[in-house]
Amino acid sequence: MEAKIKRIDRKSLEMILDGQVDQPHSVVIKFYGEHCYLCHNLSAFYKELPDLYEDVKFYAFNMADGGEYIETKYGFEGIPSICLAKTSGIDTQVKFLKEPKKPDRETWYYKDDIKKFIETYK
Repeated sequence: MEAKIKRIDRKSLEMILDGQVDQPHSVVIKFYGEHCYLCHNLSAFYKELPDLYEDVKFYAFNMADGGEYIETKYGFEGIPSICLAKTSGIDTQVKFLKEPKKPDRETWYYKDDIKKFIETYK
């Protein structure tokens, strides 16, 4: 059985976000840390998303694999963070889910905000 959410390394992440993937896909990436309780709590919901959006590919990137560089390069801060990329080579579009005004104390993001983000940009 193929995993619905694949963990990716820094090289694969950069290929996606830098427009090196020519096939058109909608890709959601969760940035997480092993010791982040918000990230762990968010995982249960994140694992449900591939069943809701079968036309979207889901990945997870561990920030221990060069996270500070990644944060600086792509302009986001902290974990968990979620982005959506519409791949199509040099025309790849990348959007990051905005920080909630009042974060959820357990998962940071709210489920409905994540769904709306995916539905808007996929």
